[in-house]
Amino acid sequence: MSVPASTGSTSGVRSILLPTRSRTIRFSNTEIRHLIIGTALVVGAGISFLMSRYPSSVLGLAIATIIFAMGFILHELAHKYVAQRYGLWAEFRVNTMGVIITALSIVARFGIIAPGAVVISGFADKDRVGLTAVAGPIVNLIITFVVLAGLNAIPSSSFLYAPIVGGAAINAFLALFNLIPVAILDGKKVYAWNKKYWGAMFAIALVLTVYTYIIL
Repeated sequence: MSVPASTGSTSGVRSILLPTRSRTIRFSNTEIRHLIIGTALVVGAGISFLMSRYPSSVLGLAIATIIFAMGFILHELAHKYVAQRYGLWAEFRVNTMGVIITALSIVARFGIIAPGAVVISGFADKDRVGLTAVAGPIVNLIITFVVLAGLNAIPSSSFLYAPIVGGAAINAFLALFNLIPVAILDGKKVYAWNKKYWGAMFAIALVLTVYTYIIL
């Protein structure tokens, strides 16, 4: 999820930053702490969901944890990388409401997974905002396809089957949830940028979410 704190495409511009493009992703100590907290919450929600469907071995849970963590971290880093390539300030931050909701999802064994977002500041037109927003869900869809492709080598009776499908299911759900065109979610910015791209990605994410849920 990405939140433009101030962009050229919104009415509440707070600041304009000079372009400082860099091929290196820059992190602050604060951001690293927030990423660790966000990752722990997302992994907790994913494991809770997986265990509600299938008991898993320690190895299976370890594999699922890696897939869940990759889905969250790479989603946020995709937003951050694209934003920084456009010369924008971008850092991930957890927020109180997101932490509470995601924590409740762990207890409820599924729900809303949104511990925070990449906050972006600087001047950006509609295209840059859209491309920055779409980067995260694209990463989750790619991970989902890669993980599902790997299932071809694993029989459904294997103890690794459920954790791997669970990893694909969480990534598909993260893409679908973030593409909802409301509030501060990525979907609102992608929809405003290019409705055809949004529609295609939302449809793919929906199909993958339903499919992985059925086969899990």
